[in-house]
Amino acid sequence: MMRSIFGKLLISHIVVIMISSLALSLLMSYLVRGHFIDNKRRELLQKGEATVILLSPSLYNGRLPSDITMNVMSNLAGATIWLMDEQGSIIAGAPPEHWDRGGFFETDLEMMELFNGTPQSWVSETRKNRDPAIVVAVPIPDTIVPTALFLYAPILGVNRSAEGLVRLMFYSLLVGAFISVGLGYITSRNLTRPIADISRAARNFAKGDFNSRTTATGNDEIGGLGRTFNSMAASLARAEQNRRDFLANVSHELKTPVASIQALAETILDGLAAKPAQQERYLQTIVGESNRINRLIRELLDMAQLEAGELSIVRQKLDIREFWEQEQDKYVSLLAAKALSLEVDIPADLSPVWADPDRLSQVLSNLLSNAIRYAPKQSTLTLTARSVPQFLSIALTDRGPGIAPADLPHIWERFYRVDSARARDSGGTGLGLSITKKLVEAMGGSIAVHSVVNEGSTFSFTLPVASE
Repeated sequence: MMRSIFGKLLISHIVVIMISSLALSLLMSYLVRGHFIDNKRRELLQKGEATVILLSPSLYNGRLPSDITMNVMSNLAGATIWLMDEQGSIIAGAPPEHWDRGGFFETDLEMMELFNGTPQSWVSETRKNRDPAIVVAVPIPDTIVPTALFLYAPILGVNRSAEGLVRLMFYSLLVGAFISVGLGYITSRNLTRPIADISRAARNFAKGDFNSRTTATGNDEIGGLGRTFNSMAASLARAEQNRRDFLANVSHELKTPVASIQALAETILDGLAAKPAQQERYLQTIVGESNRINRLIRELLDMAQLEAGELSIVRQKLDIREFWEQEQDKYVSLLAAKALSLEVDIPADLSPVWADPDRLSQVLSNLLSNAIRYAPKQSTLTLTARSVPQFLSIALTDRGPGIAPADLPHIWERFYRVDSARARDSGGTGLGLSITKKLVEAMGGSIAVHSVVNEGSTFSFTLPVASE
């Protein structure tokens, strides 16, 4: 657990709380102790100045106060007091037992400042207890011999008070720490639970469960990650389903012609087709099925290259009218086989387009082959070209059975057939329209279809106009 995000977050909460509690306790101890010391220092300075006023008259006349007077003053001030001259000699009163002049005057400058009229103060530790003591020195002005009044008073109980306050704060912080740890546990658990759920879904997905999804779809960053994962999972699931469908469709498309070729070849080899005319008919069927397999393989390769972005598209300026005049002879026999007529309306003044001649020929071949395949005999096909803003629109209309609205969104999918049996019998592979769409888009255009059942269909695509 300690290596998990949850463990790290929980430990970090505890460490931060402990460090904060320790730092706050030390800070409070320092502040409380300083507060007591500052108050005592101010108090002694005030009492020292008042005592100086009381002692000044006798000192002005050169008379030193008696021990009784010093004791009375000491009791009034609540401190041990004594008088010291600038040589460091005690001239009245008595300092505490552990008095050491050098322990207070760290430099001669402090002593000079004192006898020049600047009060001084020090903090000293007592020997009997751990409480600090305050020493205040107040200069007495206008004396015959420069003299200063010293006051010494321990701050009894300051450390105990500070420790008590710190202890109280520590207990308060301890309670707060338990509460904070509890809240940290809840927060960490709530933070890591959706991450764990996303991780679980990812592991299941990696094992092949393409229906695995995460429930971590909240409104925060982790929820956004969860939604992104679900979206990715859905896309990969569709891709996997498309792959399976693709393999199934390819297998099915290859199975039929291969089985037909095998059956016909075995019939000929077994001598069951004794007549030359029958053998020729069987051989023609074998050639036709072989061509169908070859066409399927070629279209599969084109589809793979298009989807991988590896199909070479060499665009050049094309006059669409001249291009059609070179292409039209390819479709004469196909049109004649069903007694179809093709009306062409391509104005001579159209702007040239950017297109790959070979790929444009493939697009027209796919669309015209479909139109001829589904058009009723002795009907008319219409091929038109018109200028639209920045593009040239080419449309092919047939009078066939049309496409149902439910089928329209799917006609660009691989191996999708509106009428599977009829399309397969007529030689269709189910890849033509999918390849056509990708080829048009690769040349910078778009393709669309408008169809009415029992009235016919119009396939139109655009190509970018070549600027002059």
